[in-house]
Amino acid sequence: MRIPSKALAAALCVLLAQTVGADVKPAAIFNDNMVLQRDREVPVWGTAAPGEEVELQFAGQTLQTTADKDGNWELRLQPLAMNKEAADLTLKGKNNTRVLKNIVVGDVWLCSGQSNMEMPFSWGILDGKKFIEESANYPLIRKVKIQKLTAETPKRDISCSSWDVCSPKTLTNFTATGYFFARKLYQELEIPIGLIDDSWSGSQIEPFIPPEGFRQKELQQTADFLDSINPATEAGQKNFQTYFEKLKEWLAAAEQSVQAKTTPRTLPPSYPSLATHPGRWKPTSQYNAMIAPITRFPIKGAIWYQGCSNGGEGDIYYFKMKGLIEGWRNLWGYDFPFYFVQLAAYTAATKDPAGGNGYAKIREAQRRALSIPGTGMATAIDIGDQKDIHPKNKIDVGERLALWALAKDYGKDSLVYSGPLFKSMKIENGKIRLEFDYADGLMTATKTGYAPPVPDKNAKPAHFAIAGADKKWVWADAVIDGNSILVSSPEVPEPVAVRYGFRAYPDGLNLYNAAGLPMVPFRTDNW
Repeated sequence: MRIPSKALAAALCVLLAQTVGADVKPAAIFNDNMVLQRDREVPVWGTAAPGEEVELQFAGQTLQTTADKDGNWELRLQPLAMNKEAADLTLKGKNNTRVLKNIVVGDVWLCSGQSNMEMPFSWGILDGKKFIEESANYPLIRKVKIQKLTAETPKRDISCSSWDVCSPKTLTNFTATGYFFARKLYQELEIPIGLIDDSWSGSQIEPFIPPEGFRQKELQQTADFLDSINPATEAGQKNFQTYFEKLKEWLAAAEQSVQAKTTPRTLPPSYPSLATHPGRWKPTSQYNAMIAPITRFPIKGAIWYQGCSNGGEGDIYYFKMKGLIEGWRNLWGYDFPFYFVQLAAYTAATKDPAGGNGYAKIREAQRRALSIPGTGMATAIDIGDQKDIHPKNKIDVGERLALWALAKDYGKDSLVYSGPLFKSMKIENGKIRLEFDYADGLMTATKTGYAPPVPDKNAKPAHFAIAGADKKWVWADAVIDGNSILVSSPEVPEPVAVRYGFRAYPDGLNLYNAAGLPMVPFRTDNW
């Protein structure tokens, strides 16, 4: 009997689909050149045919499991020692063997946020050509880029690039902030560093926050919105039922319109929809697609550079950061370190001593986020650009982040990792004395590019404002007295509050500690 060619082709397609479906396949994050996290149990997961036996071999360990009824499997490597020598990871199934090559074991850091984190060398980094050429010295720095996607519910897997080995050919597409962070760590530690670039230019913080991160009274409105579109909640069930009823009415009207003999035939207006968030960046949408699928993948910690798209906010941003940090830690199952960048100076300079414009308030919220355990903040106030929201000096940014990690996570206790940070104030005979942490060697200095600041003993501390109980701000005289600063003005005989650098672009900031790190902008009032 002759089988029709179309039927034969269809049968072959079915057979091919079944064969392909039976292949053992790891999750997308597992690929050639990757870095696995040392000193932690490492889950490896993926898909296969339901009931298929799966074997994994790596670093002297052989593990076996069976795919579940949906074709999902997971195996867990026991904690791995740091290893700079490339090795293969082998996965075996019934019909295929997959070998992942050039795998090293070190520390993996999640790099997230918006464009200043995503900003690659191809956007134009200060002395970029020089750093690209020398990147051949750092093949143990590796990077994977998570594809920009959103989802209504948490996805099982991500879409991502392959892992890139650092080299002059690949560095152009690295996150520059992440690279200089990793480069500093490698120079100090000589261990493999993996970077997961999970950033999205222009993004607000809300899409990266998991649902539980909004369970704070300050963010309850967003939590209520998320409940309203979640069919697992009572509010969501009611909303979906209302939506279905409206959809039925619309479909009936649409069918009647199409069958009508009138010309032209048009669909009824007001197509029904579920409640939608008014903003462009829907809460949890990027978490669902870009973070949730990799929360099983162990990391050493996270670095975060975001805030421009929330730049008009004040204290509420602190609660969003709290929700992000605590939400991520809860999902990974441990309190990993989280280091972030305080926004750089940006937009035109102003002369009003009260300040408070531009990013001043969100920087204050970021400073407050230091109260969250296990966090650290790299200040970028001195390296901004009035006309460019993307400062080209990512060297200082990445290395200042690395200082926190080196001191807090790698035992480099002698390193100074923060610029002078306001601690307390005291009124003394019509003046205010300001005390700081990390203020050893307090000095006025001038900074050019990413070179260390040069002391200038003749310069006076700039950008201090002072006010009395009347809340009228004037520019203040400031004098360095050891590791403290005395602030005063003849216009304010009874001062009660001070502000420093509390403006969009505080031009001419000149206070540093002996380690060359800038004083963190602050205010002592809560007006």
